[in-house]
Amino acid sequence: MPKIRNKIVISTQPAEQAAKLYKLLKINDLLFYSIPLIETKILKSNPDNEQVLKTIQSFDWVVFTSKRGVTCFFDLAKSLNIKNRDLSTPFYAAIGLSTAAEILKRGFQVQYINQGSTSKEFAEYLLDDIIKKNDNVLLALGNLAPDFLQKKISKRANSKRINVYQTIKLKNPDKKILKMIEEDKYDLLIFTSPSAFENFIEITNYQANKKQLRILSIGQTTTNFIEKRGFKVQITSQKASIESMADEIIKFVKIPQRV
Repeated sequence: MPKIRNKIVISTQPAEQAAKLYKLLKINDLLFYSIPLIETKILKSNPDNEQVLKTIQSFDWVVFTSKRGVTCFFDLAKSLNIKNRDLSTPFYAAIGLSTAAEILKRGFQVQYINQGSTSKEFAEYLLDDIIKKNDNVLLALGNLAPDFLQKKISKRANSKRINVYQTIKLKNPDKKILKMIEEDKYDLLIFTSPSAFENFIEITNYQANKKQLRILSIGQTTTNFIEKRGFKVQITSQKASIESMADEIIKFVKIPQRV
C-alpha cells in the first residue's frame, strides 16, 4: 500500500500571524510553510491624526475592522499621552470577535460587535442598529482599506477616517516556496487579505485562465477580491479569524488523501 504523504499548507500571512496559526494546528500529518507577502507598520503621528485623537471626546463612535487597527490606534493614542478617561468617552464598534477582544484587552468596553465578515455587512448593521443621524463616527483603518465603509456611514452621520497603520508589500519572498507553488507541490495556499493576494499576482504574474490555485481564504472580503480576478477559492473560513482558519485546515487535513 503506498504511503500517504503529509499535506502541505503555505501561508502568505505576516510572519507573526503565520506563527500563531501554526501553533493552533496541533496535527502531525501536515507540513506548514510561511511566505509572508505583506507586513504592517504603525503610522507615525501626523497633524491630522494628532488633532483627531486629541479631540476624541467629540466622537460618538470609533469603528474598527481589524485587530491591527485596534492596536495601532491605542498605541498612537498612548504616544500622544491621550488619557484613558478621554478614550472612554466614545462607544466602540468592531467587526468580529477577535477585533473586539483586542479592544477589551486594552481595558475598554465594546458596545457593538458585528458577526458579519465584510465591510458591506458591517455598514448595514451599523446603520440599521447603531448609528444615529448626525452622530460623529471615527474609523481607524489601514492605508489600503477601501473607502466603502466611510462613504456608507457618511450618508447618515458625520464620518472621519484616520489611517493608523501601513500595509507594505514585500517583494522578495522565498524562491523555494514560490517554486513549490509553481510546481503544484502543495495542498492549500492561505490568503488573509486582498493586498497579499494582489502582491502575489504581481510577483508571479499568474493568470486565472492559465494557472489554477488551491486557496483557503480568511473570509468573504478576501474571497470576493480573489474571485473577481478570476481565481477560484476552495475554502472560505466561516469566521474571519485565525482560529476559524485553523479549524478549516484541520478538517481539510483529516480528509483522506485521494490516490
